[in-house]
Amino acid sequence: YLGLPLLTKRLSHLDCNTLVDRLMARANNWVSRTLSFAGRLQLINATLASMQVFWCRIFLLPMKIVKECNCILQNFLWVGQARNKVKWLDVCKPLKEGGLGVKNLKIWNKALLLK
Repeated sequence: YLGLPLLTKRLSHLDCNTLVDRLMARANNWVSRTLSFAGRLQLINATLASMQVFWCRIFLLPMKIVKECNCILQNFLWVGQARNKVKWLDVCKPLKEGGLGVKNLKIWNKALLLK
C-alpha cells in the first residue's frame, strides 16, 4: 500500500491531497531559514522530489497537483527571498545545462509511465 490511494477510477485532485499534505509537512518540519541554499537544494533532491517520483511511477498526476508540488518546492528553495532569482524551468535543467538538477515533475511523470 505504502500510502498510495487504492482506486479503480481516474485519479482526481482530491485523491492526491495526501501527497501535497506530506510534502507540506516535510517542508514545514525542517527549519529552512537556518539551512543554506545548498542544504535546501539537497533536501529537495533527496526527499521531496523522491516522494513525487514515487507517485509518478504509479499514477498520471493531475496538472493542478503538479503545479502545487512545484510551488511547495519553489517556496522551500527560495525561502526568505522576495522574488525567485531564477525561473523554475531553469532550475529543473540538468547540471550540465546550467540548471540545479531538480527533477521536472511534469516530464518525469510522463517518462515513468512510459516504462
